[in-house]
Amino acid sequence: MADTKERTVSYRRADWLNIEPASINLGSCVKQAVTRLKSVDERTISRPGGRLMRLASAKGQKEGHLLHITVETPGEFASIIPTADKVIEEVEVGTAAPPDGAEFMDADAFLFIKGNDVCMCATNLHDGGIRDFLIAFFEKAKIRKDSSLFDLIKVASIPKLKLIQNKGVEEIELRASMYWASAHYLKRKAQPQGLLGGIARHVRAILGNEHDANPDALNVTLTLKTDRRRKGLTLGEKRLKEIGLEVLRNQQKGDEFTIITKDGQRIGPDELYVRTTAEMESLGKSVQRDEAWKEVVKFYEFLEGAGALEE
Repeated sequence: MADTKERTVSYRRADWLNIEPASINLGSCVKQAVTRLKSVDERTISRPGGRLMRLASAKGQKEGHLLHITVETPGEFASIIPTADKVIEEVEVGTAAPPDGAEFMDADAFLFIKGNDVCMCATNLHDGGIRDFLIAFFEKAKIRKDSSLFDLIKVASIPKLKLIQNKGVEEIELRASMYWASAHYLKRKAQPQGLLGGIARHVRAILGNEHDANPDALNVTLTLKTDRRRKGLTLGEKRLKEIGLEVLRNQQKGDEFTIITKDGQRIGPDELYVRTTAEMESLGKSVQRDEAWKEVVKFYEFLEGAGALEE
């Protein structure tokens, strides 16, 4: 059985600077550039420090493009350490040259780009490096001059309510401070109270101090999830979804919670962390290309199905 690695698949959005969004998108720029530059040599970009970035492979799929970007430093040796010997008291790190006709790879990234949506899986290559490569690639292909005026941004504005409604809820963890819930009670009693505050106040009432505003170190953590031992019951799942929607609609300052959807997305009070993880066949530092491509497309389809992608 092949070795596997767990890799993070994440979502980014191309944000265009001072350009009418309807007039340009990242996917159309990629399509033009790969059409004009056909060979791997043409798709190689020199970067500072003698590094080379290549579009090692590209493939059109589902009206988008799959890309594999690699990074190498020609002639750079790799660090090695001799095999340990029971007799030897110490060993020193050495170096080894790359094999003939090849270079050691420093980093790589697998992308699926459709419109301005980007799903990616990267190893040692950050958003800025991917953006810089795409800009240099577009410039080398001599496509429209404003194709460099974009940034890849993390998206925290995906509609959380829509995601929960479409995908359902697997688990909810609520965390509240009982002091936070009861302090300044008289000041806040005429205001709507969030679910977390209500739970904490209820627990304090059980302990006999419903509105005691003295500081204490007590916190309430409540985890809600359906009982998987009971098959064929949908009422619990429906209620869990309703509670998740209620938490989001009525969250208050200081609320702490995590809502996990059935597809593994984690929603917090401030943002939706748009990412997932997947097991892929290991290839040294990297992973098998077609498996990585499959996972980034799968993640795109999940977001699209959830109604979470911008129009």
